[in-house]
Amino acid sequence: MHLNLTESSAETGVYATSEAERANWLSREKSYLTAPVEIDVHAFHDALGLMYPMNWRSSQNGECETFMLAEMVCGNVTEIYARIGIRYYRMRDYSNLDHAEILARVKEVEQRQK
Repeated sequence: MHLNLTESSAETGVYATSEAERANWLSREKSYLTAPVEIDVHAFHDALGLMYPMNWRSSQNGECETFMLAEMVCGNVTEIYARIGIRYYRMRDYSNLDHAEILARVKEVEQRQK
């Protein structure tokens, strides 16, 4: 959904173009992104039981699993959880990421830690 605004009064007495307001919201959204961090199995399953998971996927062999919370943190940014083998991760990123993109980001962090 896109709003076609020509001016905004979100802050008292301040008027901005719709492009400036969109840039402001995109920068706020981006400020909530976090890299994957390792968590324990209990935190993973607590999140899974918190609310119905969004985009819950697993690999064909069951080795990897990812899901997102349906509630957004800001804009299109949500909490994302991943399991690779017996290791569990949490990150904040855009809700339009697919299973493969999430796993690639987690593996990227794993490689940097080695």
